[in-house]
Amino acid sequence: MRPYRILLIGILLMMCSEIVNAQAFCALRDPVRRVYQMFPESTAYRTITSTVGPEHRASLLRELPFAHHFNEFGRHSLYVALQDGKPIGLIHVRSEKGRWGLVEICWALDFDLNILGFEFQRCRDPQCAKITDGPVEDFIVGSNFETLAKSVKEGEFLESIPESQRTLAMTMLQSALKTISLTDTVWREELISLRAPFHAESAFESGIQLEPILAAPKRVDDVGFDLIVWGEWAIQDAQDQPLGKLIMSSLLLPGFSDDLWWVVDEKGSLISIECQSGWPDEATASAFQQLIGRSILDIKDCATASELAAEAVLTKQASP
Repeated sequence: MRPYRILLIGILLMMCSEIVNAQAFCALRDPVRRVYQMFPESTAYRTITSTVGPEHRASLLRELPFAHHFNEFGRHSLYVALQDGKPIGLIHVRSEKGRWGLVEICWALDFDLNILGFEFQRCRDPQCAKITDGPVEDFIVGSNFETLAKSVKEGEFLESIPESQRTLAMTMLQSALKTISLTDTVWREELISLRAPFHAESAFESGIQLEPILAAPKRVDDVGFDLIVWGEWAIQDAQDQPLGKLIMSSLLLPGFSDDLWWVVDEKGSLISIECQSGWPDEATASAFQQLIGRSILDIKDCATASELAAEAVLTKQASP
């Protein structure tokens, strides 16, 4: 019996080791210290844990056709840095296969998913200490998904850094891209809630309050394109007096796909419309900005306004 007991104990120890490692691959090992280091102005943080499943893997492979390993999926945590209760940024940990074993990188992001900074949580590559202060850091910090994807595709950036750092730099670029893509996909509804106050405050003074109206995302039918309303909030001032309404919708048109934030005043007049990723061109911006002042009393009005803007966008796309 003794050999079997030893074998059983060995198997259990291996299983425990795998569990501990799996947890470490997707979480901060010392959250309080790390959050404060990456966001010195933070006073607290909260954790949002979600499962990165097969559907997210499929989406990731379509968007980023390079190798992914098993530890990138399963239960993962997103950390929201807070300052006096107000969200100020995000931290997402990713693990990558490197030449010297797994590389764990803590990525700091703003709510538009631009890279604010990074720190290695685990890295045995001798280049790790050198790469954190130089052209790689200068390029990555401040970049968004489009900038990083272009650098990976064209490869010009890698040619500008020392050859000894290129392998690790490519690992970091791929990690940053996966971090942004997965954060945007897996925590989409949480991101919408985090972004909402900033879009409301851009139209009204700070100190406003938001009260959710829409319980779940709603697809709008009977329009000639894909339109989903993800959120609707009543906007109030500090004295609970109504100021207006905030609506967030996603719009899919030929040549244009993005999230739109609509702000209407108490009388229902549209006073602001913002594109989450920024307007792709002046024609699209003009088509939507022409809606300012239009009556937007409910989601149906939002759909009607979107149709008008979509018609203008498509007409301008078709014109020579």
